[in-house]
Amino acid sequence: MIQWGRATLTVLSETTDPDIVTQLLGLDPSEVWRKGELLRSGRVRTHHGWSLDVGTLDNTELDQTGTRALRELLDRCTAAAGRVADLPEDCEARIWWSASSDSSQGGFVLPFELAAQIGELGVDVYATVYLAEGDESDD
Repeated sequence: MIQWGRATLTVLSETTDPDIVTQLLGLDPSEVWRKGELLRSGRVRTHHGWSLDVGTLDNTELDQTGTRALRELLDRCTAAAGRVADLPEDCEARIWWSASSDSSQGGFVLPFELAAQIGELGVDVYATVYLAEGDESDD
């Protein structure tokens, strides 16, 4: 079962400034970065970026679906429902959701209410589940 998760809405762009993304979506980002900024590695950023991150959230007694972080992100993005389509063509928006499972199968539930919210927002979800390492008896 999923134990914790993390979810982020990200918008990448070659030409659209992150301030415009903030204005069009009606959301305040957690982080922005701009094309041309120097990275610690010495490389230069090739895209503008805008992200809204909820951080890492554990399951609760009331919600054992493993999707708490995704639910929290979608709740914060309610104001942007339908607005992603209004972003300029050079913008690429998506949700990144990752979760950690305590089993080697990594099953999770995506409740239909969350699927509906994702559809209303108008973005794809890129998901990764990190699996617990199985013991030798799992072979």
